[in-house]
Amino acid sequence: MIRAMDVDPREALLVCAGDPRGDIAEGALWLAAEDCAEVDVPGALRVIETLAADLRRRLGGARGSEAVTIIHELLRDRVGLRRSGGGDPRAHYLHLVLERGAGIPISCAVLWMAVGRRAGLSVEGIGLPGHFGVRVDGVLAEPWDGEILDDAAAQRLVAAATGNDPGSLRPAWLLPVSARLMLARMSRNLRGCYSSLERWDMAVRAADRCVALFPDKASERRDRGLLLWRTGHNGAALADLRHYLDNAEADASDREAIEEVACRLRAALN
Repeated sequence: MIRAMDVDPREALLVCAGDPRGDIAEGALWLAAEDCAEVDVPGALRVIETLAADLRRRLGGARGSEAVTIIHELLRDRVGLRRSGGGDPRAHYLHLVLERGAGIPISCAVLWMAVGRRAGLSVEGIGLPGHFGVRVDGVLAEPWDGEILDDAAAQRLVAAATGNDPGSLRPAWLLPVSARLMLARMSRNLRGCYSSLERWDMAVRAADRCVALFPDKASERRDRGLLLWRTGHNGAALADLRHYLDNAEADASDREAIEEVACRLRAALN
């Protein structure tokens, strides 16, 4: 049996992220294993397989909105799946969602995708601004209570999350999200969660994971650099912020502020 202790979680995470057909559940579990020593990745996957077998029995050929209801009832009955606030780190990790039932929308969505796909359904993650949904056989739904989302309901969710009514849903918001993008979004959520708790070592780790997933994205280097600065790793922080300034748009709104931080770091290092 291969457990997290026998595999480098970061390497395994990146393998999952790089495979277009990769298993988002496995990727999310390796993400958790990087942060939490107790994660038994194969054991958690066996639990998901058991849930999927139960779902296949319950479906009986159901699809679309009927399948949404059946998935919701299964995960409610077997896992106690429910929504949790993002301030609790436990709500971000798939193995703890399986154990406790409480998760933020994206971690709930990962569970829907993992179980539904194994049962033969088309289940996609949909990254609405400020929210995360699932689409089952073309039907958009909430991943924690199974509510079917028509365009008006989805617009209300976006407006509530962003404080701005979009007027209509942009087609790009309804595209399925890749495993790499989902793992990066989960890591950004954890970066924010741990920053709020002032657990800076964990925030830096989450930021570093974002850079590993998107090494050419300047904003990820900026965000890691600012956390490294906060934790006193001035040399590494300056390298990240220099990278950002060299690669960001010339008219980036935060360029002046980042240049000021970089100047302070250069002074501290001299």
